[in-house]
Formats: sequence, structure tokens, C-alpha cells
Amino acid sequence: MAKRGYKLQEFMAHSGNVNCLRIGRKHFRHFLTGGDDNKVNLWSIGKPTCSTSLSGHSSPVESVAFDSAEVLVLAGSSSGAIKLWDLEETKSKIL
Repeated sequence: MAKRGYKLQEFMAHSGNVNCLRIGRKHFRHFLTGGDDNKVNLWSIGKPTCSTSLSGHSSPVESVAFDSAEVLVLAGSSSGAIKLWDLEETKSKIL
């Protein structure tokens, strides 16, 4: 019989639906969420609030990804726009 898991933490990630989630592979301590509120949120496991909220999309965020160093964040929205953020500068660029 398999052991049952239990909830470690709960996050209220967005004001609407959460459409995507990506955990960082560098230390497995950070993750991204994208939602219907047009935002990308960066979270740290063990902390109840997001550490950074990235805005700039004008439609729901459908996909999110880190680069291998977890310094850059890519996010795609339902409008077809892809934005790139540098977490060290928190500026976005449209691709």
C-alpha cells in the first residue's frame, strides 16, 4: 500500500484561475505561476506570499518557464504575446 501524502503549504496564487505552473530545477525551491489576472508570480516554497509579481500581459498567461540559471522568465499569453523578464532587473521585453 502506498503512503499518503499530506499538504505542506497552500498558496493563493492569483485572483482568477491558475493556468500554468513551473518549478525551478536549480534548487527546486522556487516556482512560477501564470493566471487569468494576466500576471506571472514568483514563489519561494516555505513562504506564504509571492516574492515577485510580473505584469505586462494584456490577456491571461498560459505558459511560464525559467532559463537554466533561473534569472530569466518567459511567459506566453492567450493573445499570442511572449514576454521575457530579467529577474535581476524586473523589466520585461516583448518577443
